[in-house]
Amino acid sequence: MSTIRTSPLLSNRLNPFLSEANFKKSCEIVHTKSKRYDKNMVDNILVHDDPDKAFIEINKRTFIWYLAIGSMTNPISLYLRDLTPLVSYPVKCPDYRLAFRDCCGMADIEYCPGKEFHGVVHLLPMKQMLYLDQIEHIYKRIIVNAIDYQQCSHLVYVYKMNLVEQQERLMNLPSERYVDLIVKGCEYFGVHTSYINRLKHEQPVIARKLPTTYEKITNVPDNVFFTNEDLLKHNGKDPNFSLWISVNGKILEYKGLPSDDHPDYANKKQFYEFVLSCLGGREVTHAIARSWYEPMYKLPLNDDDLTDEHRAFAEDMCVSCCLKSSGNSHESCWRPIGRLRKTSKKSQS
Repeated sequence: MSTIRTSPLLSNRLNPFLSEANFKKSCEIVHTKSKRYDKNMVDNILVHDDPDKAFIEINKRTFIWYLAIGSMTNPISLYLRDLTPLVSYPVKCPDYRLAFRDCCGMADIEYCPGKEFHGVVHLLPMKQMLYLDQIEHIYKRIIVNAIDYQQCSHLVYVYKMNLVEQQERLMNLPSERYVDLIVKGCEYFGVHTSYINRLKHEQPVIARKLPTTYEKITNVPDNVFFTNEDLLKHNGKDPNFSLWISVNGKILEYKGLPSDDHPDYANKKQFYEFVLSCLGGREVTHAIARSWYEPMYKLPLNDDDLTDEHRAFAEDMCVSCCLKSSGNSHESCWRPIGRLRKTSKKSQS
């Protein structure tokens, strides 16, 4: 069944009510499946904590204090990336403000004396933090001071966007989906209502699209089909085979990056490296639905959880955030070459 939209397409503020029912159900599911750390183990780790360090070292193990400012404030986003904090709590970060940058309006911070923003601090095992570093590779980790709501300070790591050719990435509006994730995560972890209300009522957003306006991969050759075995050969590991992925049953072949002075070079390279590291030779619709979690839809634990509309959303996200080019250039790094032969009853329109 299609999701009913009641907000106008051109709304410039978050409507958090549309996704509340599905988000609540998702939280209930995650609570039953999430890893639970032994309290005594956590307490024994925290005994070694030093607020003047952004990490804890104990018995050759390292744990990182990490300040989440974007989707990682959200418990479902954490779960879908297999991140399981030992401790999470709300904080404020003085002398910085939250900014949204780049083509997709992703969260960033910038130094601004006298200002502050709020977020959620997680204590993560080093292995999970290194995995998060790979996901967030357009950012670099820096250390800032965070103050909890009992006025206790602690040094923490936070992600700040890398510079592109020594210039800051351009400011851009965040999507309604993205701000919804941040707001729901802040509410879940007990961030101050005043800060949440600022995000809800003052932060301009790019409104969610209607499902009828989701963008599709076009110009797919007619009557050209490949099997899963064909797709798997093109995983990027064998130089004799070009790199392929399948998005909603439409197979894309990698053509190469634009020149390094192209305005989309950084984003195109990021998507290519992400595909090469873990998605090459695969049908990636479910992976996209997990990476770009949309609380409007059912929790995507497996491929069968995706409705046709959810699949269309994943395809739209891939087209709008990864395949399109900026400015006057319509050249893409990927070209459609055919379709994946269906092996199930799931629609791959």
